[in-house]
Amino acid sequence: MTTPLRPEDALASLRRAGLATQVDAAAFASACDGERAGAPLDAEIALSALASIYGVRGPSEASDPDVAFVVDEHAASDPKVLAAVWLAFERWLERPIPVAVATDLDALVSYAGDVCFLRRHADAAGEAPCLYSIDGWRPRDDTAFSLYALRRDGDPLYALGVPVQFHVHPDTEAAAAGIFRIDGLTDSYREHAPACAVCRDALRRAADRGVLPDEFRPLLG
Repeated sequence: MTTPLRPEDALASLRRAGLATQVDAAAFASACDGERAGAPLDAEIALSALASIYGVRGPSEASDPDVAFVVDEHAASDPKVLAAVWLAFERWLERPIPVAVATDLDALVSYAGDVCFLRRHADAAGEAPCLYSIDGWRPRDDTAFSLYALRRDGDPLYALGVPVQFHVHPDTEAAAAGIFRIDGLTDSYREHAPACAVCRDALRRAADRGVLPDEFRPLLG
């Protein structure tokens, strides 16, 4: 039988993952009580308690210092939430993000995840953060939410003991590895490849072997 967590232990675990760094311990314990409704405290309920403090409509004063945010499933299509996430990604990544991908949360997250991944694909020891997310569920009102965080090291997030998703589009990941799929050219890779020596070399090698799909050929210049 799993031993229930104490609020202070749950908070310490979150802080090791770079979360809840400015959350008051008493406020977190109170949030845990509100979320668990008498049930034993576990990692998922602790995450729900954190979400209640961060807020579930994108970046907030509580979540911003941790380079993280939470979005409730009911808020995912709200233009104000999308705008807040868009601006936060632009600030955190220090680059503009096309308007075309900022009209849908999934598209925005996918693009930001690709940008992060492509900055590091040629150098595993790179300093650029990658995008991770954790899906949660709020028992008190049966609502799903997702926590997103940019991290240079995802291991502390995985150590929380809840499923963690690493964000990069499969076609982007394949292209970065020199595997060019038909209909697999993503916007993020199209923007990235011309200025990346690793990608240019991979594109040339594929072209020389006659296996480069036509849609990738304009990237050769």
